[in-house]
Amino acid sequence: MHQGTGPTDHEGAATEGEARCPYSAGGALELHRGGELPWRRLRERHGGLVPVELEPGVPGWLLLGYKENLQVLRDQTYFSADPRPWGAAGVPVRSEALGLDGAGHQRLRAPIVDALARADTARLVPVVERAAVHLLGRVAAEGRADLVGGYAAPLPALVLNELFGLPDEYGRLLADVAERSWSTDPGEAASAEREAHGYFRGLVERKRREPGEDLAGHLLAHPNALTDEEAAQALALVWRSGHEPTTHLIGNSLLRLLEDPAVWTAYLGGTLTPEDFVDHVMWTDPPLRVMAGRYSAMDLRFAGAHIRRGEPLLFGLASAHTDPSVSGGRDEAVSMAGNRSHLSWGAGAHRCPATAFSREVVRTALDLAVDRLRGMVLAVEPADLRWRPSLSVHGLEELPVWFTATGERAQRDEERPPDRGPARTWIRRRRRPAGQGARYQAPLAGPAREGAAAAEAVAAAPRPRRRAPQGAGARYQAPFAEKEAVPDPLDRLLADWRSRR
Repeated sequence: MHQGTGPTDHEGAATEGEARCPYSAGGALELHRGGELPWRRLRERHGGLVPVELEPGVPGWLLLGYKENLQVLRDQTYFSADPRPWGAAGVPVRSEALGLDGAGHQRLRAPIVDALARADTARLVPVVERAAVHLLGRVAAEGRADLVGGYAAPLPALVLNELFGLPDEYGRLLADVAERSWSTDPGEAASAEREAHGYFRGLVERKRREPGEDLAGHLLAHPNALTDEEAAQALALVWRSGHEPTTHLIGNSLLRLLEDPAVWTAYLGGTLTPEDFVDHVMWTDPPLRVMAGRYSAMDLRFAGAHIRRGEPLLFGLASAHTDPSVSGGRDEAVSMAGNRSHLSWGAGAHRCPATAFSREVVRTALDLAVDRLRGMVLAVEPADLRWRPSLSVHGLEELPVWFTATGERAQRDEERPPDRGPARTWIRRRRRPAGQGARYQAPLAGPAREGAAAAEAVAAAPRPRRRAPQGAGARYQAPFAEKEAVPDPLDRLLADWRSRR
């Protein structure tokens, strides 16, 4: 069975791949120089892990074997997720769940887990369907599309933004920020990172002021009482750790369907369920190949190597998933469908809390794309597809396809009228009816008439004029005016983004 496509072929045995993975004079693999990694040859030469240079002069280790990756993921005694005690060079220190251990990690993780649990299938699927149908509707009439840039990439941002409780336009802003954050231009990526920080800080400020029954509101209301900065980092972590992997899991899954007729037939025929198919792709084309890992908490011997205290270890997921001890070899790759022991979601205390969430997004996205884009085929040869130039991420730059056009042109985002906020409720005032009938016109007789005449005389007599109070100013004389709304940080971020479009 085919495993992987293009330059990210997992076994990567090509001579070119070997030449692009130079070793330093000390025998360490220089990861900072980039290049494709020949996983099988690395395993044959080094076993369960290989020494690497993360940056010039910064040593570390890349885990290659399945059992080595799994052990380090699970073991919190010998391996720490927190870089701070080791003074790890070039490692950003963030007060978020991924960079902490023990009680500190659990305190920050629990609000994320509990908030995501509120987004169950019944609530999540309609949100995904609305976003997916909207994106597919924009291209359905044309008969051609880029299913990464026009579908898989913006979809997670639109879904998360709605779950955060914000209008759709903020979702389009977040999708644009995500796309620019993947840029190879350092200036563009840095600008996107600043905007992402502004989005989540602004989201927390608005939800503190206007709490709601949404993912952000539930996280802020959690008993662990996160600070504003901790809450912003927690929400950013949900987005950052889920958006790019989900995008490329959708893209890699669609590519596998398009290039493998047997998998396409099994998928459409129901013999390969969407859930099992996602696991199949996680084994054969995982969206993440290498991930930042752990730090050795002490000097130790591990997998035949001497690892010094504080040295970093990276997870080699692409190598672990093709380890013969678990994969059974290339020809049996399809048998991994439904096998959920892959490491793409992590393992142990730091296992991804959004596993069920991501599965539901991917499953719904695949079903809708297959159902609505009838006759879908690749628009280019598989060898001509462009892949992200990244050691860590395994994903396409674009996935061009042809399909049967519907002829119905959907309204694009830029053609929609701008959001005007919540609709105003108008109340029709009831007019006083004109006097008529006995209640108003019948003459009064006898004593009652005399009393009425006296009352009319009193009413006709001049009344003393009441003096106006001495107070002056807005309370008595100025008309009431609506208080002008002051834009909050999210409003300003959106306005700035609009001005640059």
